[in-house]
Amino acid sequence: MKKCFDLEKADTRVFYSNQNCNPNNTLAHRDSTGREILEQTDGRVDAFVASVGTGGTLLGIAEALRKENPGVKVVGLVPEDTLITDWVRNHLFDPFFEEFGMPKYKFIIETMFEKGIPDQMLTVKDEDAREMANRLCREEGLFCGMSSGANVYAAIQLAKKMKKGGRVVTVLVDRRDRYFLEYPKEHYVI
Repeated sequence: MKKCFDLEKADTRVFYSNQNCNPNNTLAHRDSTGREILEQTDGRVDAFVASVGTGGTLLGIAEALRKENPGVKVVGLVPEDTLITDWVRNHLFDPFFEEFGMPKYKFIIETMFEKGIPDQMLTVKDEDAREMANRLCREEGLFCGMSSGANVYAAIQLAKKMKKGGRVVTVLVDRRDRYFLEYPKEHYVI
């Protein structure tokens, strides 16, 4: 973040998109992804499940869905070994900004929590996310990564608890090649 901030500050031709703090991240998902989900489901969504990375996907889609259906349940996911939501909630990044002379950016996750989104936070085990990503690749031909695996895993778990006919929506947010170095012995070939 510091390097990007410095580059933007030093050169007017440089734009730092800062996806963790850029409200346009949320707006893009609200105005495009969220609208697309509503169109494809005829507005019938009972629950939406998504991992919390920057928070932009979850917040933007939740805002679009809630505009049409204020009662839609929104569930956020974090991997078992990720503390980003705790770091943001407890302002643990603030000293970093001060130390490096950067302005205090407001993280999308902060806005998300201020707006009361999500209704529920779940932790997904890495092995469950990885196993589901492998299944999606092997059985469905979807070359997606672990965050997508976590989303589908949690959506299925939530659907099992809902009344018959309930509709749960999630998104596939990452691609599998991002994880090659992390999981070099996994079978990625369909």
